[in-house]
Amino acid sequence: MLRKILKGLGALVGLIILGVVGLVGYVNHKVGKTYDVPLPNIQRATSPEALARGEMIYHSICAECHAPAGETQAMGAPLLDYPPELGTFHSANITSDPVAGVGNMKDEEIARMIIYSINREGKARLMPAFYGMSDEDVAAVIGYMRSDRPEFAPSPKKAPPSEPAFGGKAVMALVAGIRSEPRASVKAPPKGPSVEYGKYLAVGVYDCVMCHTVGFGSSDTKLKDPGLFAGGFEFDLKAYGGQGFMYSPNITPHETQGIGKWNLEQFKLSLTQGVTPDGYILRKPMPRYRYLDDVEIAAMFAYLKGVPAVATPKVAHEAVPRPKADKAADPEKLFSSLGCSYCHGPNGQFRDRLKQAMGKQPEDVAKWIRNPESFKPGTQMPTFATLLDETQALDLAKWVQAKNGTP
Repeated sequence: MLRKILKGLGALVGLIILGVVGLVGYVNHKVGKTYDVPLPNIQRATSPEALARGEMIYHSICAECHAPAGETQAMGAPLLDYPPELGTFHSANITSDPVAGVGNMKDEEIARMIIYSINREGKARLMPAFYGMSDEDVAAVIGYMRSDRPEFAPSPKKAPPSEPAFGGKAVMALVAGIRSEPRASVKAPPKGPSVEYGKYLAVGVYDCVMCHTVGFGSSDTKLKDPGLFAGGFEFDLKAYGGQGFMYSPNITPHETQGIGKWNLEQFKLSLTQGVTPDGYILRKPMPRYRYLDDVEIAAMFAYLKGVPAVATPKVAHEAVPRPKADKAADPEKLFSSLGCSYCHGPNGQFRDRLKQAMGKQPEDVAKWIRNPESFKPGTQMPTFATLLDETQALDLAKWVQAKNGTP
């Protein structure tokens, strides 16, 4: 009997070892191989309308990764949103520099990078593959990148290579969803406040599916999940200078857990200013979509209102409470309750940016706190005008200056 048990355990251990070896081999093969994907027949668009469209898409989903903290030039930057256990990652220099950037790349090579996340050498990168983005929108982004905007002025700074650990390679292979099969030409639905156009934006352009649906899989896989958009995707706050875990919110029309009771204006406030109708601050990695126009916001709202209302799945860890402004709090507590410490605290990505408040009139700093987008269009800082009156913002500005920009 004991011999049978030991034999069975030995077989089980052997299967586990074979499985691990197989997984390691699969991941290393998929990440390390060269992908021979044909170049898409997509060239830059040059019309004023296309460049405006490209600017909107670039600043909504590209600039945050490709521009260093506090900068605008797309010279590449450390990607701090990934836990250190996954390795170290760095975005590419996409300025017009012919050596360090994309100045000598063909339009078609940039199009392949956007659609498949495959670089000029045919290697996969840890970058979302915009497989569902229309040819027209890809051309608009390339046109904007080829424009004479200062974001793409040549920078000779060579981006350091990413060095993923095995966990990072597994994310690239299994989660990011490396795509190598050539796609057919993609055409977006007509622009309008329709469900069809909203689905195209939420799925094909902004990829809301990935973060707002639980599980480790590609967006294509998650689109078939019964918990689509129900939230619960786990984020380790260590990647953002904090401790503990947070979870993506439910954006289905669920009445109590989702956005079922929101109206269009409240959805717009949340999407563009980073503040929910209840006064909660949306934390990173949720972007501020300040460049979206009213038609696009209405379309996405119409689409999300039409998906099945699903309850949020159970989470693995106790979630760190979401920041919410306490209007009766003193400036130090406001700094904490507003979530400022996530970006400007000792371990925050923008910890040094507060020093720029030194030497300025506190009234000007207060105006920045309430309406940062009026000073820097497209900034990822939330708009606090709905949460702080002028007196509170001024008190907070004076407190930051009293701390010499290092609270």
